[in-house]
Amino acid sequence: MLSSTEATPRLTFDRGTLLLRGVPRSLEDLPGALWDERVGAQRAPAFRYLEWQQAVRERGLDVQCELMALPKLAARWADFELRPYQQAALEGWGCAAERGLIVLPTGSGKTRVALAAIARAAVPTLVIAPTLALLEQWRRQLIAAYAGPIGQIGDGVRDVEALTVATFESAYRHMATIGHRFGLLIVDEVHHFGSGVRAEALEMSIAPKRLGLTATCPTDPLQLERLASLVGPVVYQRSMSELIGSYLALCRG
Repeated sequence: MLSSTEATPRLTFDRGTLLLRGVPRSLEDLPGALWDERVGAQRAPAFRYLEWQQAVRERGLDVQCELMALPKLAARWADFELRPYQQAALEGWGCAAERGLIVLPTGSGKTRVALAAIARAAVPTLVIAPTLALLEQWRRQLIAAYAGPIGQIGDGVRDVEALTVATFESAYRHMATIGHRFGLLIVDEVHHFGSGVRAEALEMSIAPKRLGLTATCPTDPLQLERLASLVGPVVYQRSMSELIGSYLALCRG
Protein backbone atom coordinates (compact mmCIF):
# COMPACT_ATOMS: atom_id res chain seq x y z
CA MET A 1 0.00 0.00 0.00
CA LEU A 2 1.33 3.44 -0.92
CA SER A 3 2.20 5.82 1.85
CA SER A 4 1.43 9.46 1.22
CA THR A 5 1.54 12.81 2.87
CA GLU A 6 -2.19 13.31 2.32
CA ALA A 7 -5.19 11.04 2.90
CA THR A 8 -6.31 11.22 -0.73
CA PRO A 9 -4.03 11.92 -3.68
CA ARG A 10 -5.13 15.04 -5.62
CA LEU A 11 -4.68 15.70 -9.32
CA THR A 12 -4.70 19.36 -10.34
CA PHE A 13 -3.83 21.58 -13.31
CA ASP A 14 -1.04 24.05 -12.68
CA ARG A 15 0.17 26.47 -15.39
CA GLY A 16 0.04 23.95 -18.21
CA THR A 17 1.15 20.98 -16.14
CA LEU A 18 -0.40 18.22 -14.09
CA LEU A 19 0.33 17.97 -10.37
CA LEU A 20 -0.33 14.79 -8.41
CA ARG A 21 -0.09 15.57 -4.72
CA GLY A 22 -0.35 13.15 -1.83
CA VAL A 23 1.82 10.41 -3.37
CA PRO A 24 5.39 9.45 -2.47
CA ARG A 25 8.42 10.47 -4.45
CA SER A 26 9.09 6.77 -5.07
CA LEU A 27 5.95 6.44 -7.19
CA GLU A 28 7.15 5.24 -10.58
CA ASP A 29 5.85 4.75 -14.11
CA LEU A 30 3.72 7.88 -14.37
CA PRO A 31 4.39 8.95 -17.98
CA GLY A 32 6.61 12.01 -18.20
CA ALA A 33 6.56 12.60 -14.44
CA LEU A 34 9.25 14.41 -12.50
CA TRP A 35 9.27 15.01 -8.76
CA ASP A 36 8.83 18.70 -7.92
CA GLU A 37 10.64 19.40 -4.65
CA ARG A 38 9.04 22.84 -4.31
CA VAL A 39 5.54 21.46 -3.85
CA GLY A 40 6.23 17.81 -2.97
CA ALA A 41 4.33 16.38 -5.93
CA GLN A 42 4.74 14.52 -9.19
CA ARG A 43 4.55 16.89 -12.16
CA ALA A 44 4.20 16.35 -15.93
CA PRO A 45 3.06 18.29 -19.01
CA ALA A 46 -0.73 18.52 -19.17
CA PHE A 47 -0.99 16.49 -22.40
CA ARG A 48 -0.13 13.41 -20.31
CA TYR A 49 -3.58 13.60 -18.72
CA LEU A 50 -5.02 10.61 -20.59
CA GLU A 51 -1.96 8.48 -19.83
CA TRP A 52 -2.05 9.50 -16.17
CA GLN A 53 -5.72 8.53 -15.91
CA GLN A 54 -4.86 5.08 -17.21
CA ALA A 55 -1.83 4.73 -14.93
CA VAL A 56 -3.87 5.77 -11.89
CA ARG A 57 -6.59 3.22 -12.72
CA GLU A 58 -4.05 0.46 -13.23
CA ARG A 59 -2.53 1.19 -9.83
CA GLY A 60 -5.93 1.23 -8.14
CA LEU A 61 -5.27 4.68 -6.69
CA ASP A 62 -8.21 6.65 -5.35
CA VAL A 63 -7.36 10.06 -6.78
CA GLN A 64 -9.41 13.20 -6.27
CA CYS A 65 -9.40 14.96 -9.64
CA GLU A 66 -9.70 18.72 -9.24
CA LEU A 67 -9.60 19.54 -12.94
CA MET A 68 -12.57 21.49 -14.27
CA ALA A 69 -15.54 19.27 -15.16
CA LEU A 70 -16.16 19.32 -18.90
CA PRO A 71 -19.86 19.70 -19.75
CA LYS A 72 -21.43 18.61 -23.02
CA LEU A 73 -21.88 21.05 -25.90
CA ALA A 74 -25.61 21.37 -25.57
CA ALA A 75 -26.60 23.76 -28.36
CA ARG A 76 -28.04 22.55 -31.67
CA TRP A 77 -25.87 21.72 -34.67
CA ALA A 78 -26.93 22.43 -38.23
CA ASP A 79 -27.54 19.41 -40.43
CA PHE A 80 -24.75 18.75 -42.90
CA GLU A 81 -23.73 15.74 -44.93
CA LEU A 82 -20.25 14.32 -45.37
CA ARG A 83 -18.89 12.95 -48.59
CA PRO A 84 -17.87 9.26 -48.40
CA TYR A 85 -14.17 10.02 -47.94
CA GLN A 86 -14.96 12.65 -45.27
CA GLN A 87 -17.10 10.11 -43.41
CA ALA A 88 -14.28 7.57 -43.71
CA ALA A 89 -11.85 10.12 -42.26
CA LEU A 90 -14.20 10.78 -39.34
CA GLU A 91 -14.62 7.05 -38.68
CA GLY A 92 -10.86 6.50 -38.88
CA TRP A 93 -10.40 9.17 -36.23
CA GLY A 94 -13.12 7.60 -34.08
CA CYS A 95 -11.55 4.14 -34.34
CA ALA A 96 -8.26 5.63 -33.11
CA ALA A 97 -9.85 6.72 -29.81
CA GLU A 98 -10.54 10.18 -31.29
CA ARG A 99 -6.87 11.07 -31.57
CA GLY A 100 -4.93 11.50 -34.80
CA LEU A 101 -4.07 13.33 -38.01
CA ILE A 102 -6.25 13.58 -41.10
CA VAL A 103 -4.35 14.35 -44.29
CA LEU A 104 -6.49 15.62 -47.17
CA PRO A 105 -5.65 17.97 -50.06
CA THR A 106 -6.57 21.65 -50.07
CA GLY A 107 -10.22 22.17 -51.02
CA SER A 108 -11.32 18.69 -49.94
CA GLY A 109 -13.36 19.78 -46.92
CA LYS A 110 -11.12 19.15 -43.90
CA THR A 111 -13.04 21.78 -41.94
CA ARG A 112 -16.30 19.92 -42.50
CA VAL A 113 -14.73 16.75 -41.10
CA ALA A 114 -13.58 18.73 -38.06
CA LEU A 115 -17.08 20.18 -37.52
CA ALA A 116 -18.48 16.63 -37.57
CA ALA A 117 -15.79 15.58 -35.09
CA ILE A 118 -16.71 18.41 -32.72
CA ALA A 119 -20.39 17.51 -32.93
CA ARG A 120 -19.56 13.84 -32.35
CA ALA A 121 -17.32 14.45 -29.34
CA ALA A 122 -19.78 16.97 -27.82
CA VAL A 123 -17.20 18.29 -25.33
CA PRO A 124 -15.75 21.80 -24.96
CA THR A 125 -13.44 22.32 -27.93
CA LEU A 126 -10.55 24.61 -28.77
CA VAL A 127 -9.68 25.11 -32.44
CA ILE A 128 -6.27 26.59 -33.15
CA ALA A 129 -5.28 28.00 -36.56
CA PRO A 130 -2.06 29.63 -37.78
CA THR A 131 -3.32 33.02 -39.00
CA LEU A 132 -5.98 35.63 -38.25
CA ALA A 133 -7.47 35.01 -41.68
CA LEU A 134 -7.95 31.32 -40.90
CA LEU A 135 -9.24 32.18 -37.42
CA GLU A 136 -11.96 34.28 -39.03
CA GLN A 137 -12.79 31.51 -41.51
CA TRP A 138 -13.18 29.08 -38.63
CA ARG A 139 -15.40 31.52 -36.73
CA ARG A 140 -17.69 31.88 -39.72
CA GLN A 141 -17.90 28.11 -40.21
CA LEU A 142 -18.56 27.48 -36.51
CA ILE A 143 -21.22 30.21 -36.30
CA ALA A 144 -22.98 28.70 -39.31
CA ALA A 145 -22.86 25.17 -37.89
CA TYR A 146 -23.41 25.63 -34.13
CA ALA A 147 -26.18 27.55 -32.37
CA GLY A 148 -24.21 28.25 -29.19
CA PRO A 149 -21.69 31.02 -28.48
CA ILE A 150 -18.30 30.93 -30.21
CA GLY A 151 -15.30 32.25 -28.29
CA GLN A 152 -12.17 33.82 -29.72
CA ILE A 153 -8.61 34.25 -28.51
CA GLY A 154 -6.59 36.44 -30.83
CA ASP A 155 -6.67 39.77 -32.69
CA GLY A 156 -7.01 41.59 -29.36
CA VAL A 157 -9.94 39.45 -28.19
CA ARG A 158 -9.89 37.04 -25.22
CA ASP A 159 -13.37 35.56 -24.98
CA VAL A 160 -13.33 31.92 -23.85
CA GLU A 161 -16.44 29.83 -24.52
CA ALA A 162 -17.06 26.09 -24.56
CA LEU A 163 -16.35 26.30 -28.30
CA THR A 164 -13.44 28.64 -28.97
CA VAL A 165 -11.07 29.40 -31.84
CA ALA A 166 -7.57 30.82 -31.34
CA THR A 167 -4.47 31.61 -33.33
CA PHE A 168 -1.35 29.54 -32.76
CA GLU A 169 0.41 32.43 -31.04
CA SER A 170 -2.53 33.25 -28.78
CA ALA A 171 -2.90 29.59 -27.83
CA TYR A 172 0.80 29.51 -26.96
CA ARG A 173 0.44 32.59 -24.75
CA HIS A 174 -2.73 31.55 -22.94
CA MET A 175 -2.76 27.74 -22.78
CA ALA A 176 -1.12 27.73 -19.36
CA THR A 177 -4.35 29.23 -17.94
CA ILE A 178 -7.00 27.65 -20.20
CA GLY A 179 -5.50 24.25 -20.98
CA HIS A 180 -7.80 22.45 -18.53
CA ARG A 181 -11.02 23.83 -20.04
CA PHE A 182 -11.27 21.77 -23.23
CA GLY A 183 -11.80 18.09 -23.93
CA LEU A 184 -11.10 18.29 -27.68
CA LEU A 185 -8.24 20.11 -29.38
CA ILE A 186 -8.46 20.74 -33.14
CA VAL A 187 -5.15 21.76 -34.74
CA ASP A 188 -5.47 23.22 -38.24
CA GLU A 189 -2.32 23.12 -40.39
CA VAL A 190 -0.86 20.67 -37.89
CA HIS A 191 2.31 20.23 -39.96
CA HIS A 192 3.54 23.49 -38.38
CA PHE A 193 3.89 21.61 -35.09
CA GLY A 194 6.11 18.77 -33.94
CA SER A 195 9.17 20.98 -33.51
CA GLY A 196 9.93 24.39 -32.03
CA VAL A 197 8.24 26.28 -29.22
CA ARG A 198 4.73 26.14 -30.72
CA ALA A 199 4.51 22.50 -29.65
CA GLU A 200 4.41 23.69 -26.05
CA ALA A 201 0.87 24.94 -26.65
CA LEU A 202 -0.20 21.35 -27.32
CA GLU A 203 1.74 20.12 -24.30
CA MET A 204 -0.12 22.49 -21.98
CA SER A 205 -3.62 21.18 -22.82
CA ILE A 206 -5.23 18.25 -21.01
CA ALA A 207 -7.58 17.54 -23.96
CA PRO A 208 -7.84 13.74 -24.27
CA LYS A 209 -9.41 14.02 -27.75
CA ARG A 210 -7.24 15.57 -30.47
CA LEU A 211 -7.52 16.08 -34.21
CA GLY A 212 -4.84 17.46 -36.51
CA LEU A 213 -5.67 18.63 -40.04
CA THR A 214 -3.21 19.11 -42.87
CA ALA A 215 -2.75 18.88 -46.61
CA THR A 216 0.98 18.35 -46.12
CA CYS A 217 1.89 15.30 -44.10
CA PRO A 218 5.32 15.75 -42.50
CA THR A 219 7.98 13.41 -43.85
CA ASP A 220 10.53 13.84 -41.06
CA PRO A 221 10.27 10.74 -38.82
CA LEU A 222 11.12 12.71 -35.68
CA GLN A 223 8.39 15.28 -36.37
CA LEU A 224 5.85 12.54 -37.08
CA GLU A 225 6.81 10.79 -33.86
CA ARG A 226 6.38 14.02 -31.91
CA LEU A 227 3.00 14.71 -33.52
CA ALA A 228 1.91 11.15 -32.75
CA SER A 229 2.64 11.83 -29.08
CA LEU A 230 0.99 15.27 -28.99
CA VAL A 231 -1.97 14.73 -31.34
CA GLY A 232 -1.98 11.15 -32.59
CA PRO A 233 -0.84 9.13 -35.60
CA VAL A 234 -2.05 9.58 -39.16
CA VAL A 235 -5.50 7.96 -39.14
CA TYR A 236 -6.66 8.84 -42.65
CA GLN A 237 -4.91 10.08 -45.78
CA ARG A 238 -6.06 10.68 -49.36
CA SER A 239 -4.11 12.37 -52.15
CA MET A 240 -5.26 14.92 -54.71
CA SER A 241 -4.99 12.31 -57.48
CA GLU A 242 -7.40 10.05 -55.59
CA LEU A 243 -10.05 12.76 -55.24
CA ILE A 244 -9.72 14.94 -58.32
CA GLY A 245 -12.51 14.52 -60.83
CA SER A 246 -14.80 12.58 -58.50
CA TYR A 247 -14.86 15.08 -55.63
CA LEU A 248 -12.15 17.73 -55.51
CA ALA A 249 -13.48 20.06 -58.19
CA LEU A 250 -16.82 20.18 -56.32
CA CYS A 251 -15.44 20.84 -52.83
CA ARG A 252 -15.30 24.23 -51.16
CA GLY A 253 -12.92 23.65 -48.17
